[in-house]
Amino acid sequence: MDNNKHKHHHGRHHSHHMDESEKFKIHTLSASKRRKIIGKVLFVLLSIVAVAIMLFVAWIYTNN
Repeated sequence: MDNNKHKHHHGRHHSHHMDESEKFKIHTLSASKRRKIIGKVLFVLLSIVAVAIMLFVAWIYTNN
C-alpha cells in the first residue's frame, strides 16, 4: 500500500526530459517574474533616493 502512494506522488513531478517549448515557457515565466521583482525593488529604491534628495534640499534651504 505504501508503495502505491509513492508511485502516485512520483507521477506528479515533471520529467527530466523536457522538450524545448517547455523549457522556453519556464524560462520566459521566470524571466517575467524576475523583471517584476526587479521593477518593484528599483521603484522602492528610487523613491527612497528621491525622498532623501528632497529632504536634503529642504534641509539646505532651511539652514541658510
